[in-house]
Amino acid sequence: MIPIRRRALRRAIAAILLCIAPVAPAAPRPATAATRHEAGVGTVRLAGLLPLDDQRVGRWCLSGAWFYPVGDPRGVGRDGPDGDPGYRLNRGIERHARGTASHGGADLANRRAGGTVRAAAHGLVVCAATSETNGYGAHVVLAHRLEDGSLAYSVYAHLAAGSLEVQEGEVVPVGRTLGRVGRTGRASTDHLHFEVRPARDPEERWEKAQPVDPLAFVAARMPSDLADSSWAKPYLEWAESSALIPFDSPGEAPLERSTWWRMLARAAWDPLQRLHAEPESLRMQLFEAGLLPEARRPDPGGSMEWRELVRDLSRLRQVGLSLPACGVEEPEHRANCETRLGLTRPAQHLRRLTRLRGRPLTIADACLALADLSVEEGSQETPIRDPQTGHR
Repeated sequence: MIPIRRRALRRAIAAILLCIAPVAPAAPRPATAATRHEAGVGTVRLAGLLPLDDQRVGRWCLSGAWFYPVGDPRGVGRDGPDGDPGYRLNRGIERHARGTASHGGADLANRRAGGTVRAAAHGLVVCAATSETNGYGAHVVLAHRLEDGSLAYSVYAHLAAGSLEVQEGEVVPVGRTLGRVGRTGRASTDHLHFEVRPARDPEERWEKAQPVDPLAFVAARMPSDLADSSWAKPYLEWAESSALIPFDSPGEAPLERSTWWRMLARAAWDPLQRLHAEPESLRMQLFEAGLLPEARRPDPGGSMEWRELVRDLSRLRQVGLSLPACGVEEPEHRANCETRLGLTRPAQHLRRLTRLRGRPLTIADACLALADLSVEEGSQETPIRDPQTGHR
């Protein structure tokens, strides 16, 4: 049996707290949280609120693509998937002369209450406050591990009383319903107050992280709308949202080993915090994590073979996944698996995929196989919702 090489919780949390980027370390910051944890003093609390444990760290996947939290996920002002009128910006971020924010977010409204508020990206719930009397009213705060290794919080405030659908400590996928538009707290009209706050010290209270323009932040991380309408589209979007593949990756392109190694590293239960850009160094990282064998050194620019995919998916299952379940409806997903891979449940019969060795292995095929593994493993309690429809 392949040994499970899940790193110790201490190393995983320390790596997250140090916010190490994939190629180079992030800007230095006080390492008090990591230092205290390494010394065994106290409990690490993300955003000053949520205690971190191995389960939460393991399930906390990367945030790749982002979408708008109300209305059309891809455009402010356009009608939403449920037929809601488009949301418009009533008030943006405002700053005092000294640079601090006097209004830290974007107020989005459509003159109605009760609209669906969705997670803008994969995240970990650090706060789900039901109080209706504080400034934010009923609100949710998500923590996001960004693709560059840094940390950011997204805030969804003035939610309708009793509408929260998540709880602290829950890992939620992009598009997951968080609550409904309301006017709790200091709000005179029904609207969503939406913030994004990049953080330097993960143990510092989220309110102390300086806000940035949330709409610009999302726009910079939103992939182009894929023109491809084939079976592969939802799987490629799912992979982009999980930072498995770069935006607009051609699904029909042959899967190169270097591309697959990146996908494998980011799909693992304890995602590697500092991915080496050089393929051979990345391959060694994957070997040390138990995800690749060391015996041979294949050409990183060469095309993957089906037997290699089967071998690596088997190892990934042993280590564990940190991916949200793909949100394609079950009948459609099974039909796609049977049509493309020749099996309705390929994750249950991985070895049979080697029968496809006479056919080129594409990026879309790898996304489909990973998606099926995520469904079979049930790596998240709640399946991802389709960013286009808002439905599971």
